[in-house]
Amino acid sequence: MSTDESKFQRGEWFEGQFYPDEGDPEERPAPPRGPGIPEADLQLLELAARALGAVRVEIVEGEQWVNLHFEDGSTMFGWNPLRHSDDTFTMLVRLEMLYEHAGFTYKLAEEQGREGADPVVAARRAAVRAAAEIGRNQT
Repeated sequence: MSTDESKFQRGEWFEGQFYPDEGDPEERPAPPRGPGIPEADLQLLELAARALGAVRVEIVEGEQWVNLHFEDGSTMFGWNPLRHSDDTFTMLVRLEMLYEHAGFTYKLAEEQGREGADPVVAARRAAVRAAAEIGRNQT
């Protein structure tokens, strides 16, 4: 198979229509944005971020994640441990919460007790709630 016959073309799909990159970007519609992060979840995330040492939480309008800015100038992009297990795990390790932690164990049992709760989703939410408590106690 020759690559000369390839019909690969860069671009993006929007509402069932393909828009190649070669066209004028002004002619293409902007990609759709979502509803963003609910206020209650955002408050938990901000407190958990404080526990990790973030000095600023950048809310990205219409996205389901935030960017964390730290005092040393580093940035953690696309962070949301309520949705992303890798963010949850990293948070647990950095806050040394993988050890037996009574607050986390209690919050996990509370979240799992909700009818129809997915155990992974419950563990992520419990971890963020426990980290938020650490952040709340730092003020």
